[in-house]
Amino acid sequence: MSDFYDEYNDIRVRIAAVKNAQGDQLKLHAASNESRIWVTFLPATTAPALDSTANLAWWCGDAEQRLTREAVTHQLAERSGEPPSSLYHAGAHYVSFVLKHADGLDVPTGPIAALQACQGRLSLGYLAADGGFAETSFELEGAAAAIAEVADVVLR
Repeated sequence: MSDFYDEYNDIRVRIAAVKNAQGDQLKLHAASNESRIWVTFLPATTAPALDSTANLAWWCGDAEQRLTREAVTHQLAERSGEPPSSLYHAGAHYVSFVLKHADGLDVPTGPIAALQACQGRLSLGYLAADGGFAETSFELEGAAAAIAEVADVVLR
């Protein structure tokens, strides 16, 4: 968990990050001057490059239910009136997207709550630039408190 304060601009930024043995990283981040909570996935330099669609899905443990970047972006765009393109950005080696709006547009059963409820392993799969499917996982044991701290920076 990282917590930065920019006194000049009066902005607090919090980042909760996890890195797995393969070098893949998952970061949840928020700034006090925004109403958004972002997640960024950074595959290891040895991992396949991401497809340009930024198509990825994640699930907890062996759960059947999967959440996707596309579905979360679409739902938030519909509810907020913002264009979907303003809710994510991606390149060959990263994807960042809004996981939650902190302005009351998300529900307690939304993606942040699902991530906090994930005890143990979080799996993430994505389309690779070569057309294949790549998968990785992260251990999230005890991450609920760090996720709540990141969310709290924009919920005040």
